[in-house]
Amino acid sequence: MEIRIAVIGTKNMVQKVISSNNHEQVQFRSFVYDRPEASKQLIDEATNNDVLLFTGPIPYYLGKNKIEERGLLAMYVPTDELAFSVSLNYIRHHRGILPNRLSIDIPRRDIVTNILSELSINSTNIYIKEFTYSNHHFITNEMVEFHQNHWESGNIDFVLTSVQSVFDELQKKGIPSFRLIIPHKNILDTLQRAVTEGELLLSKKSQIATGIIEINGAQKEEDALDDQVWKQIQELLMTFSRKMNASLKMIDPHTFMIYGTKGGIQQITEDYRVFPFIDQLVRLHHAPIHFGFGFGLTAVEAEEHARIGLYHAKKTGEHAAFIVTEEKQVIGPLNKSVTKTFQLQSQDDQTLMIAKKTGVSVSAITKMMNFIDLRQNQIFSANDLANYLQVSKRTSERLLKKLVDNQFAEISGEEQPYHKGRPRALYKLLI
Repeated sequence: MEIRIAVIGTKNMVQKVISSNNHEQVQFRSFVYDRPEASKQLIDEATNNDVLLFTGPIPYYLGKNKIEERGLLAMYVPTDELAFSVSLNYIRHHRGILPNRLSIDIPRRDIVTNILSELSINSTNIYIKEFTYSNHHFITNEMVEFHQNHWESGNIDFVLTSVQSVFDELQKKGIPSFRLIIPHKNILDTLQRAVTEGELLLSKKSQIATGIIEINGAQKEEDALDDQVWKQIQELLMTFSRKMNASLKMIDPHTFMIYGTKGGIQQITEDYRVFPFIDQLVRLHHAPIHFGFGFGLTAVEAEEHARIGLYHAKKTGEHAAFIVTEEKQVIGPLNKSVTKTFQLQSQDDQTLMIAKKTGVSVSAITKMMNFIDLRQNQIFSANDLANYLQVSKRTSERLLKKLVDNQFAEISGEEQPYHKGRPRALYKLLI
């Protein structure tokens, strides 16, 4: 079972990581940048690998939002206390640099202060630039400016930088500097973690997956399937199955089963974000077509979860696809601009307590918790909740009344979007 690892970093560090590998089951792909700001673009090119291994924390954090959004497995070689200690020792004994007039850029300030404190070194004349990862697009320029200002002001004699592109720019300007040494141990530890987590990921991807497809019967005479359309639908479903390396079985003229793996579905849906086959089927048949996919440790469990996914797809009343994972997490609808996630079961004591007191299902409570997380707990109307839950306004009002009556929600105001009619109550959840 080969693990594909994308190594993202500067040329020297990428080569150092790859040459440190002693695992036979690893296939490396190199993604090299000159500046860490380019790492976000390289993530797009590296997404078809099992693990993304960044050669430092900065490129990882610059692309963290994209990594989390796509559910990618990623990690980085740390710039930590060991790296700083080794580098400090090197410049003292091999360069004769005393560590009392330095400027340093590093991921966390405490990496420096902790070591200096342990060594009883006065840090009064040491200037530390800690990275901040929010809305930064020009890390290199900012770091160079920081060091250059202190050098030109006569505050420092030497620069320690953890960024290769910063070191390169400082060298061009003739500012004495040194690139922090990344210890071999840090690289080996990160490689081991990448292999271990990669193996776990591949194991999960090979997990059993079952899909159930229901093609609704004609609601109107013009929607009836003729032989040619029926043949096209079958061919499209067979193409879909082949792409995810699965087998297709017809149960009856309107029902199909797909047997494959979690990895196959993950790949074809781009990590559960899209489902283009629905759009292709819509052009062939107007009546709703529903997909339910299930993952499980056994074939029986996977099929049970697929039927739950199918149930949620059918509830939409339109073409839809839902996934139910082995943890009973429901993901969908996949063909919409916003894909929601909620738990069928919850072991959370608070959720179970609220469900018991109010008579509202655990699933509904979990969905409402996701709703307030999405809105950052801002006030909302019954219409807002109804649209999110895909239920009627009356159902939404009933749910909210139960929560208000049990003091898990409160009416926080009202709005009148139209000049006529009664104002709408605005709610705030207290869960």
